[in-house]
Amino acid sequence: MPNYSYRARDNAGKEVKGIVNALNEADLGNQINKLGCYLISFKQATAFEKMPVSPRQFVRLSPVEVLNFTTQLAISIDAGIPLLSALHDLSKGNTNPKLKLLLEDISRNVESGVSFKDALTAHPQIFSKLYLSIVGAGESTGKLAFVLGDLSKLLEWQLEMHSKIKEASIYPVMLFVVMVGVVAVLVGVVIPKFEPMFAELGVALPLPTQIVLLISKVFRKFWWLMIVSGIGIVAGLKMFGNTENGGYTLDKLKLKLPIFGGLMIKIALSRFCHTFSLALRSGVAVFNAMGIASEVMGNKYFEKSIKKAQDYVNAGERISTALDNSGQFPALVIRMIGVGEQTGALSEVLEKVNQFYDREVPATIKKIFALFEPIMIIVMGVVVGGIAVSVFLPLISIISKIGGD
Repeated sequence: MPNYSYRARDNAGKEVKGIVNALNEADLGNQINKLGCYLISFKQATAFEKMPVSPRQFVRLSPVEVLNFTTQLAISIDAGIPLLSALHDLSKGNTNPKLKLLLEDISRNVESGVSFKDALTAHPQIFSKLYLSIVGAGESTGKLAFVLGDLSKLLEWQLEMHSKIKEASIYPVMLFVVMVGVVAVLVGVVIPKFEPMFAELGVALPLPTQIVLLISKVFRKFWWLMIVSGIGIVAGLKMFGNTENGGYTLDKLKLKLPIFGGLMIKIALSRFCHTFSLALRSGVAVFNAMGIASEVMGNKYFEKSIKKAQDYVNAGERISTALDNSGQFPALVIRMIGVGEQTGALSEVLEKVNQFYDREVPATIKKIFALFEPIMIIVMGVVVGGIAVSVFLPLISIISKIGGD
C-alpha cells in the first residue's frame, strides 16, 4: 500500500499534517474522517518522506504522570475535542519533556492512521495490558472518553491504595530498623568493652554471659558475611520468584502467612473486583475481562486459579460457579457475583464488593500494625534487657561473694 502525505483540518479549524498508509485515495479520506478531521490536500509520499524514529524506548513515566495524562485526555475528549487535536493540545501545553516526547510519538502514529490503542501499545513500559485493553474496547464502542475517565479513577485508586499501605507501614518499619540498630551497637560496641573486665575478674561466667560474648565475637568477625548472606538470600528469592514455578510457590506461601496472609488476600480481591468491573463496563468480553483482572492481582497463585476459572466459563459454566470451583474466593464474593449474574448487573455488584474491600483493607492494615507495634516493643525490651542482664550477672555474682566473705 502506498504512503500519502496529507494536510487536514480538525473540527476546531486547526491544521493537521502527517503521512498515512492507505489502499487508495478513498481509503485515505475514510481514515482522515475517522480521526475527526477533513482532508484539504494530499499527495503520494516519496521514498524520502519517512516517519521519524519512535523514541518509545527512551520514555518512562511515573504512575502519577500516567494518571495526569489520562485525566487531561479524558476531559478534552469529553468536551468534544477530536482525539488528534486533544493530543496536539496536550503536547503543546506540556512542560514535562518526557510526556511531551510521548505525546508527539502517539500523535505521529495516530496521524499515520494507527488506532489509539496501537499507538499506546508501542509503549509497553508505560501502559499496562489492562490500560490497552480498556482503551481498545472504548475505541471500538465509541466510548473512549468514558473509559478514559474510568481509567483515571482506577489509577487514582491504585495510587491511593499504595499510599495507605506505605503510610501505615512507616512506623513499624522504623521501629524494626531502630531495634536492629540498637542490638548491633550493643553487641558490636558495648559488649566488647566488658570483655577485659570479665577476664580480669577471673570468675566463671554464667551461661547467658558466655552466649552474649560469643555472639559479639561472631558479629564483629563476620558482620560482612552476614550482610553478604542477607543480600544473597534476598537476590536468590527474587531470582526464584521470577521463575514460573518459583513465583507460584512463593505467592502461595505469602497467602498463608499468619498475620499478613489475610491482608494480601483482601488486597488481591479488591484489585480483581475493581478491574473486572471496569473491564466489563468498558465493553471487554467476560473471558478477556477475567484474564485482565487476574493479572493485576499481584499474585501468581491467584492468577493461576483465575485461569482455571476461565476454562470453566469458556465451557459454559457461570462465572460464580467457575470461581467457586477454583476454591480461592470467599463465599461472600461468590454469592455477590452470583446475584450480579442473575440480575444482569455484574459490573455494579463487583464495584460494591470492591468498595467493601476498600474499607476492609485500610482497617485490616491498621489492626495489623496496631498489633505489630507492641509486639516489636516487647521483643526489643526482651532482647535489650536480656543483653543487659547477661552483662551484669558476673558483677552481681562477685558482689554476692564479697558480701558473703
